[in-house]
Amino acid sequence: MKYRDVRKALLAQGCQSKPGKGDHEKWYCPCGQHIAVVTRGGTLSAGVVGDTIKKLACLPKGWLT
Repeated sequence: MKYRDVRKALLAQGCQSKPGKGDHEKWYCPCGQHIAVVTRGGTLSAGVVGDTIKKLACLPKGWLT
């Protein structure tokens, strides 16, 4: 999945990002209790996408379609 598509979906759900180390970005859910780390740019692996969905548990089911 493309990074830009994941970023667009996260922003649409009200998530905020902060820079991490190197090419990583920390995404915080609207409740502020969940954090997912996503690699910026290019294509994201299925593992990174799945981990992001799992870690941002408070987002509604199917937010990343």
